[in-house]
Amino acid sequence: MAAADIDALWKGAPFTPVFNPALHPVLALLLAAIGLMCTGKFLVTRGNLKREALFATIASAALGLAVVLGVQACGLYL
Repeated sequence: MAAADIDALWKGAPFTPVFNPALHPVLALLLAAIGLMCTGKFLVTRGNLKREALFATIASAALGLAVVLGVQACGLYL
């Protein structure tokens, strides 16, 4: 679905992304890099459960946001 399709279905105000659409590719790449870095740290850190949980949480959140912003950078809106 494109933004115009959502605007046509939406009965309220027109849909606008949270961030400027020009920033979506940059933010997606930045968050993907942070997520992959934390994933690598998670894989190396063994035995310290607090650090493992921290790196896993950061990696999951960053990679999830990277996917959403990457999809929005392609012009698709979920």
